[in-house]
Amino acid sequence: MTAPASDRRPALAALALGSLAMIVTGLQPLLLSELADAGRLSHALVHPTAIVELLAMALSVAVCALFLKPERLNRWAAGGAVVCILAGLGALVARDSQFLLVRGLSGLAGGVLIWITVGMIARRQRPEPWAAAFFLIQSAGQVFAAGLASALGPTGGVALAAGLSGLCLLAAPLLGPAMEDLARAGGRGPDRRGLLGLTALFLYFAANSALWFKMRDLAAGQGLEAVSGLVVLTTLGAQMLGAMAAVSLAGRLSLRQLFALVVICLLLACATLAFRPPAPVFVAAFGLLAFAALLLGASLFGFLHGADPSRRAGAVSPAAQFLAAALGPLAGVAVADLAGLAAVLALSPVLALAALGCAHFSLPKGGPASPDCA
Repeated sequence: MTAPASDRRPALAALALGSLAMIVTGLQPLLLSELADAGRLSHALVHPTAIVELLAMALSVAVCALFLKPERLNRWAAGGAVVCILAGLGALVARDSQFLLVRGLSGLAGGVLIWITVGMIARRQRPEPWAAAFFLIQSAGQVFAAGLASALGPTGGVALAAGLSGLCLLAAPLLGPAMEDLARAGGRGPDRRGLLGLTALFLYFAANSALWFKMRDLAAGQGLEAVSGLVVLTTLGAQMLGAMAAVSLAGRLSLRQLFALVVICLLLACATLAFRPPAPVFVAAFGLLAFAALLLGASLFGFLHGADPSRRAGAVSPAAQFLAAALGPLAGVAVADLAGLAAVLALSPVLALAALGCAHFSLPKGGPASPDCA
């Protein structure tokens, strides 16, 4: 059944909020690197600053999902957007360690916007199309915005990021006043199976992000420095295929089979990279990683609803993803420093297999292929 226009408008506004917040977050590594080249902060602070923002977003989403009633959403959205704008403008004058504070503050505010978006998706009867749109919009938007920011230079790029945050103010009044409260007996936290499902997501996305963080190093180690740009372009196409696959496979594969499929994709990619493949195969391996990440990303609400039918795990799921994005690269760097770059190709499969185990035990035996989320 087609949703009425009165229902679609606040849902689309919520989708816009989260997409804009993620585009701005995705711009930060590029902008921080350019600001470091301009002498505004040390290159050694670029990675820690990005990690602080991701950890702040994880904390913010978790606190909102666990402790806030989903009411007065337009006010929360407008307040979050204003703080993001101020933090973005603060980057125009910040120097050195001040960026840690500025981006941390932006992460806290951005997490509020993501909480609204993910809360909307988690409550949809069919979350897969909305999740696919959310991931695709932010991915394509980040590539487009990064190209524009590079052309504008560091100051223009920072102003662009603040302007994108400003667009959230236009979406805030279009939100509905509230969403269904998922609290049960006064609590909004996921149950035991939901926590296992979140752990599975964390481990899988940590494995994936460790590989992506080391992509340029892996390419350089194999004499393939020139393919990095091609990998990024291939990623967009692979992500589109992953999102479409998630929508088409919803209800056709069991949730365990779906998770096993994305783990197999990661294992195949790591095995391929370990044999020092030629450039086209190297690009294809990272395309496979991107395909699997979007397949799981667009399916994660169905997976988490299967583990925790109350949908509380789905509402807090961005916290697991942001933690994975922050800690996965750190694990990759630590392992590479200890045992060499090739060790990352062993770390990621171990994490992915651990994720598969958690996913298996998070789902009830004999459960439906697609949980009822109505």
